[in-house]
Amino acid sequence: MLNETLNKISRLMYILNGLDKGEISVSSMARDLNVTLRTIQRDLRILEEAGFPFANTKKGFYCFVEGFSLQRMRVSAQEAAMLALLGEMARSLGSNFADTFRELRSKVIEENKENPFFIKIAKGQAFKDPKLMKTLEQAINGRNHIIIQYENSPLSGRSISPLKIAWFNGFWYLLAYGKNETILKLRLDKIKGAKLQNSTFIRPQTLEKTLQDSASVWFEENRTHHVKLNIDSEVACYFEQREYFPKQKLIKSAAAGPLTLECAVGRFEEIIPTILEWIPYIVVQEPAELKAVIAGKIAQYSRKIQ
Repeated sequence: MLNETLNKISRLMYILNGLDKGEISVSSMARDLNVTLRTIQRDLRILEEAGFPFANTKKGFYCFVEGFSLQRMRVSAQEAAMLALLGEMARSLGSNFADTFRELRSKVIEENKENPFFIKIAKGQAFKDPKLMKTLEQAINGRNHIIIQYENSPLSGRSISPLKIAWFNGFWYLLAYGKNETILKLRLDKIKGAKLQNSTFIRPQTLEKTLQDSASVWFEENRTHHVKLNIDSEVACYFEQREYFPKQKLIKSAAAGPLTLECAVGRFEEIIPTILEWIPYIVVQEPAELKAVIAGKIAQYSRKIQ
């Protein structure tokens, strides 16, 4: 279901970008995206029902009405695609949701009116290979092994068990079991091909929980390292209201001084960037190994700036 949604968003973005540049051809779009003509026609209907004004210039060709552009709406193609998808979802949930969406859409599309809200979403890697995505989606849903071709890696030509497609810190990854059931984190843009196999595997039941507990792509299933951190009272409120670390647990209230918290990781790389981000307000208490790693990185930085 997730991959189907991602594919739809990618198609809508591609179509919107095309319309924003000029005239598009349904047949060309279908060929470029490796889908049927009917799929493109359905996507166009979604965009039309979401309020994007375009005209049928001739059979099989469309363009935005004169004077309309995404730039004038002050939205990107990705934001416009999400808006269209939300419209489709709202209609399926009934008239109340559809009415709410129409009101929201009018606020977004309305020109020359300042929006009181701002949400910053980090820009990241775009992935536009519908054929590969379709193969990965089929393999994940069917629990099928795949033979993968991966850029400059001994993994090429080997069989892996694809588990999930995940977004971490601006990049798309394929999470998969490799040899000895270790979780691989493979950048989608580095996957050059994938061939579906008839053999199947058993998907781990703990995967969803593992992902929910993760703080970055460096997560591991077995969290054998227990970490204790001290947080200055000056910034303690942030850590009391948000989980920055995997399996975060507060063990001392900020009201009694610095906040103390514990977490559990499989490898220190999962939390090192967060710790460095909050220096000097954060101090590693345990384990000694992590204290040494952080001290080493700070010393290395100091040498570089001197």
